Amino acid sequence: MGTIFNVTLPFFALIGCGYVAVKLKVFPDSGIAGLNAFVWYFALPCLIFRALALRPLAEMLDAPYIAAWALGGWAVYALVGLLGRILFKAPLGVALLQGQAAELSNIGYMGLPLMIALFGDAATVPAVLAMLTDMVLVQTPTMALLEVAQSRGGHPAAVAGKVLRGFAANPLVLAVVAGGLVAAAKLPLPAPINAFTEILGRAAGPCALFAIGAKLAGQPVSEGVAEVGLMTLGKLVLHPLAILAAMSLFLHDPARITMAVLLAALPIGGNVFVVAQSFGIYAARTSTAILVSTAVGVVSFSSLAALLVTRAG
Repeated sequence: MGTIFNVTLPFFALIGCGYVAVKLKVFPDSGIAGLNAFVWYFALPCLIFRALALRPLAEMLDAPYIAAWALGGWAVYALVGLLGRILFKAPLGVALLQGQAAELSNIGYMGLPLMIALFGDAATVPAVLAMLTDMVLVQTPTMALLEVAQSRGGHPAAVAGKVLRGFAANPLVLAVVAGGLVAAAKLPLPAPINAFTEILGRAAGPCALFAIGAKLAGQPVSEGVAEVGLMTLGKLVLHPLAILAAMSLFLHDPARITMAVLLAALPIGGNVFVVAQSFGIYAARTSTAILVSTAVGVVSFSSLAALLVTRAG
């Protein structure tokens, strides 16, 4: 167990460094956008491309895994959204955001570096598949449903199409496609490309985690302990349990099931706040839930990782 904490705690400490740096004004607010751009457009795509290009294509063609991730995620999404309606009389738009917060893991910035540190490059494919499934099968329908709930005049199909076009231009998605094509062709990476992607890929983890902390320090905080608690409980407890149940139905690979459960146990992803802010509803509350789930996740994720990895070993 101590070994797992030795791996995970430094990652969360990097988030703390970013948070403290902004609070103490050591790292300027203006630098956050630049750091995020470096991670989003350069470091993370290289990390993903390299990991996928060097692995068999068959690992990426895992329909049962995708189905299980979507099923478990939507079960928690629906449950938490319904509880929000019943317990807090939440409007439909707010309930949708509560459900999405309980389902959406911070995979890109936090999950990928953490899982690779725990399991090696073998963890990249499960993480990327989960992230892509969330983008297409959860975030896209949520944007369309929010358009209806907010009555902004946009047709749900048009909204979904716009989101999907943005998805197709996403640098992480483009990295997946490029890595998949190289893997399918079974091409060796030329030495310069191998070295280039390795250097940038190694920068992804530290920079992404620091960026999370820096961004959290600048996000609004609100009251609403009970609602924040529901989203945090849904994300850190209900989501891993639902994914465990769904994966156990569809898969027979204990290692991949363990990875999926840990991905589900990650804190709330920042995209929930971005969506809430773009629709002008519930932004401060989702921001607080992201901050709280990240703080609690220091202990909850590390403890679960220690339990599952030790048992698997």
